[in-house]
Amino acid sequence: MKFVLRNNTGRIHKHDTWKKSAYAFVPYQTNFGELCGFADDVVEPGQGFGMHPHQNMEISTIVISGSQAHKDNTGSEGIINENCVQTMSAGTGIMHSEFNASKTESFHSFQIWVYPKKESVQPQHGKFSYQAKDKLNKVLLTLSPDGRNETALINQDAFFSVSKLEEGNSISYKMNLKDNGVYVHCATGSIEIANVKLEAGDAIGIYETENFSIKSLADAELIFVEVPMHRGIKTL
Repeated sequence: MKFVLRNNTGRIHKHDTWKKSAYAFVPYQTNFGELCGFADDVVEPGQGFGMHPHQNMEISTIVISGSQAHKDNTGSEGIINENCVQTMSAGTGIMHSEFNASKTESFHSFQIWVYPKKESVQPQHGKFSYQAKDKLNKVLLTLSPDGRNETALINQDAFFSVSKLEEGNSISYKMNLKDNGVYVHCATGSIEIANVKLEAGDAIGIYETENFSIKSLADAELIFVEVPMHRGIKTL
C-alpha cells in the first residue's frame, strides 16, 4: 500500500464575508488520479454562487450540514441536504448556481471535481438520497459508473462513498476496481489509517492496495472518492 497525505494546513484556505473555503486540489494543475478538485465550503445564510459555466467535468456535491439550493439552464433545480449526494456531468456545457437554502443557518458542503471518462456528453444530473443510519459505522456507496445499488451515475470509473464512524469503531474499505486509488477525507472528528492519525480537514490518498482499515478515535464524518490513477499524483 502506498499513500500521500493532504493535511488541512496544506490546503489553500480562503475566507471572505460570505464563505470560508479550503481547496485540496486545483483543476488542471493538481490531482490525485482523476480527482482534480476538492473544495470544502462553509457558506453563510442566503449566500452562494451565482450562475457560472462548466464543461467536460464530473462535479459532485456532498453536504455535511445545512442545505443547498441548485438551479441550472437545463431546467433542473432542487435542494440537497446532509442526507443526499448530487452529481452533474457538465459535458458539452452547462450554467448553474448554488445557494444556501436557509436564511438563518450556514451550510457545510464539499464540491468534488473528477475528469470525465467520456467528453462532450449531454449534460445530466443524478442524486442519491439516504437515511442517516445507512452510513453509521459502515461505508455507504452513493455514486458509481453503473448505478449499482440504486446509486447515482457518474461518467467515470469512480465510486463515492460516505461514512459516519462512532468513536472506537473500525471499518474496512475495499477498492471497487483494481488499480483504483481512494482519497479519504476526514470532514469532522478524528480517525487512524495505517498508523496515520487524521483530524478534521486532513485527508489521505491511498493506492496500490485492495483494502485497508479505518479506526475512529472520535466521532467522525468521512468522504471516500475512489478514482482511476491514470494521471498519477500532482500536488501543490
